[in-house]
Amino acid sequence: MNKFLYFAFTFLIIGCSKTPLLESSEAMVGTWIHYTAENDAHRIIINEDGTGSMEWIANGEVSRATKVREWYLDDNILAFGKAAFNGESYEIDKYPTFTWDEIINYYDTIQESSRYIILDDYYYAEE
Repeated sequence: MNKFLYFAFTFLIIGCSKTPLLESSEAMVGTWIHYTAENDAHRIIINEDGTGSMEWIANGEVSRATKVREWYLDDNILAFGKAAFNGESYEIDKYPTFTWDEIINYYDTIQESSRYIILDDYYYAEE
């Protein structure tokens, strides 16, 4: 029982130390999409109030979506909620930026003069 309480307390302390995303980077606001196949993608939605959601697209249709939660930032890790579970946090390799040339990376194409980010080594184009 003591180990459980210690784990729960540690988890609570670590989870509470995250900074709300918009306090660190307003540039992250947007809808970002990464294609894993021609009609399959992962969409990250970050609203102007710091909330958002995630969607998974299969065959061009939303096949799964999360509920709306807060986005947080902790040491270059974008986390979906204070207690981000498996698949709900992303290392930010490149913050939102503009491209002057078209970028083609597997199924992802970032058009000239548009914004993109790189999370966990994957390109996400702004929709």
